[in-house]
Amino acid sequence: MRKFTALLLSVFITLLLLSCSRKTDNRTVIWASSPEFAQYIELFNRTHPENNVVLVYKENPADSLPPARDEAVPDIIAGPYLRNDKTWLNFKSLEFLFDRSILSSEDFYTQLLDAGKQHGRKYLLPVSFNLPCVMFASENRELVTNNYTLTLDQIREISAGFNKQNKNGAYTRMGFTPLSYPDFPYLVARLFDVNFRVEKGNVVYNNLALKDTIDYLRNWSDSANQSVQTEDDFAYKYLFMPEYRQATSGRCLFSYTTSDQLFRFMHDEDEEIDYRWIYKGDSIPVEDSFVMMGIYDRAENVVGATEFISWFLQSENQKAILDRKAKANLDTEKFGIAGGFSAVREVNDRILPLYYTKLLSNLPPSQMITVPEKLPAKWDSYKEIVIEPYINAAVHSDVLPEMLPYIREWEKQALDN
Repeated sequence: MRKFTALLLSVFITLLLLSCSRKTDNRTVIWASSPEFAQYIELFNRTHPENNVVLVYKENPADSLPPARDEAVPDIIAGPYLRNDKTWLNFKSLEFLFDRSILSSEDFYTQLLDAGKQHGRKYLLPVSFNLPCVMFASENRELVTNNYTLTLDQIREISAGFNKQNKNGAYTRMGFTPLSYPDFPYLVARLFDVNFRVEKGNVVYNNLALKDTIDYLRNWSDSANQSVQTEDDFAYKYLFMPEYRQATSGRCLFSYTTSDQLFRFMHDEDEEIDYRWIYKGDSIPVEDSFVMMGIYDRAENVVGATEFISWFLQSENQKAILDRKAKANLDTEKFGIAGGFSAVREVNDRILPLYYTKLLSNLPPSQMITVPEKLPAKWDSYKEIVIEPYINAAVHSDVLPEMLPYIREWEKQALDN
């Protein structure tokens, strides 16, 4: 229903936009993948009547560039995967925002701000991001001695100690089943520096690191949970429920999730759940689909775009956004700003914990946040069709399979779509 509502909203706004002449009014057009931008725009328009901002919803703005010939040209584009080599040329340099002190670099996470640079100049600004974590029942807190973060080895060791078998040898409790979550093996690959990225139009990676990832996951299943097949059997029998319920059911200790999913259902009264950020070395990896924004190179209203961006990325205005959402109970299933932590540090440090009180005890360490490599617009489907099933198949097999059949399947589906 939410997706249908977002689609209707997009169609309505697009028709309204096309029915009006851009040359006779002062409209600022935003392409955004986050429907909640409609709320931000409404709040902005109330106090900026001279700059009428409108939203055009795009599920994947990076995949919609350049605009179709009969399509209204955007002024601002906000979404994931905007910083790959094919999209950079579609954006204006934003150095002027900092040269004129409209924005300050000190307000952002350095790693996220640097991710928007090309040839040393800022073309994209970070909006929001999410991080990986494990959740567990508060009643099991004494088993998790680390207060803020956990390594993969720590998750494996602690979860193995939680395992329990009946007199027939069948598992009735299993601390964690890494292959039950399609995204978790991919997270392990990122933590092992497989470094999936695009070079000259092709997806490349560290083959040795990928092999180490597969060996690590296979060893995890064999040493902690008897075997991959035992994990599969346990997950099929007991882990059919949502991740939140898995963590509180007593059947497992840890459940894997990400910050946006975690805080969708973790409210002030949810004392039965706790969480830890997942890291390796000094890195907590940002989810691939973190949101950035920029001004389109052929924007027709650069002044209006500048005004909205400078307003939106101020902490006091993001507080007004969160306050309005909380009071009106708007889109409460969406976490934070644009579905994640804000790229503005003060918002996370001082403002978000007012609305998500569990953050008071465990904010992510800013120095450990690590951004992903540059990835193509269709990365989500590539990861889902190629990488995740490949790693899963490799862990289940004694012989490494070829990745090419998975790539061919992705290419076939991409052509069909």
